[in-house]
Amino acid sequence: MHSTAGTVNNGTYIAFLVLMAIGFILCWCLVDCKHVKRKDGSRVIVIKNPTWKSEFLGLWETLIHDSYIIMMFPMFLASNWFYAYHFNSVNLAYFNVRTRALNSLLYWLMQMVGAFVFGKLLDLKGLSRPWRAKLNFGVLLAITMGIWGGGYAFQKRYTRETEGLGTDFTDSGYIGPMFLYMFYGFYDAAFQTCTYWYMGSLSNNSRKLANFAGFYKGIQSAGAAGMWR
Repeated sequence: MHSTAGTVNNGTYIAFLVLMAIGFILCWCLVDCKHVKRKDGSRVIVIKNPTWKSEFLGLWETLIHDSYIIMMFPMFLASNWFYAYHFNSVNLAYFNVRTRALNSLLYWLMQMVGAFVFGKLLDLKGLSRPWRAKLNFGVLLAITMGIWGGGYAFQKRYTRETEGLGTDFTDSGYIGPMFLYMFYGFYDAAFQTCTYWYMGSLSNNSRKLANFAGFYKGIQSAGAAGMWR
């Protein structure tokens, strides 16, 4: 059994290396931007990359002039906070290897569903931007209470020291946890879609939005790293 698992892992690593090597080779097949022409004959304008100093200065100016973005920092921090719990304390701790693989597939498939559903809700026609924000905040709050309430009830059933874990998808008690894990994936996409939309609705200035996104990704990663500890 150990030998088989080792063979599978080695095969996976080799597949990843092959894919990365193919990607590296394909990069050399891309046309240089200065040689690209649009259908109307115009050339692509290559924007000069900002320096790291200008980026930090832009973030500082955002804090000074658009300090309301600080109100969204808790949402940024929470957006990847639960990954360690989903992947380690639920999928890894409760299920066996092949069921974890199935759960991961369902999790990411539901991410697509969640992003699609909330993308449609956030772009509803006939409603003003403030009303769409209020509507989706209410829906997000409701599914937060529902999904994480169900997760709390599920979590009370076991700890890492509980014997007999390693649930398989053929076991009779698998269906409930399976749907819970699927909804975790749905929720992740819903939460992040709403976060991006709320952030994007604060301004139509692309430079300002880039600074907002910088705060978002930085604080999001800090939250994920902190939770892994």
